[in-house]
Amino acid sequence: MKINWLVLITACAFPGAALAQQSAAPQSATPQATIIGSAEIKADVERTRTGALADSMLRVVPIESNYNIGVAVVRRSPIDGHTQTDALVHEDVTEVYQIIEGNGVLVTGGTLESAKPVSDDQLLHKLGPTSSGERILGGTLTHVGPGDIVIIPPHMVHGFVEIGSERIVYTIIRIDPKRLLVLNGNTN
Repeated sequence: MKINWLVLITACAFPGAALAQQSAAPQSATPQATIIGSAEIKADVERTRTGALADSMLRVVPIESNYNIGVAVVRRSPIDGHTQTDALVHEDVTEVYQIIEGNGVLVTGGTLESAKPVSDDQLLHKLGPTSSGERILGGTLTHVGPGDIVIIPPHMVHGFVEIGSERIVYTIIRIDPKRLLVLNGNTN
């Protein structure tokens, strides 16, 4: 009986090669859920009780190297009975607000008066490329309060024109397709 060494070597080599390829292939990490508990949110709100505005980024989470999700808690308070100017538009980031406490009037749409790009790096790391203005011309006024959810896509002018309570507190989920958001000076 004649042995075909080429066939035998090939049969032995390919299973080994396939096994070697499987071993050498990087194992993708199993995705993990990110939990931000109500106690952490409440503690952040209490920590930032004073002033007209506090925007605290709690997490920036990379999602499969495709985009980032930023999670922030925002607290706005009137100063001497007046709501501070809030007129913004984000170029790339979608924001999803969920009102936790208080109420106010949010304007969406319209145009920014005297729009200027935000140049403060600290703000850009929280908001992505953004322009602010002196006020919003036109747009739709909506009364918002606890439990309400507002989705603000990129390029939509928005801002609170009235805070009808001692303060309004809301979480923001920022969907960042260009991965520009930063937490504590660390890019993801």
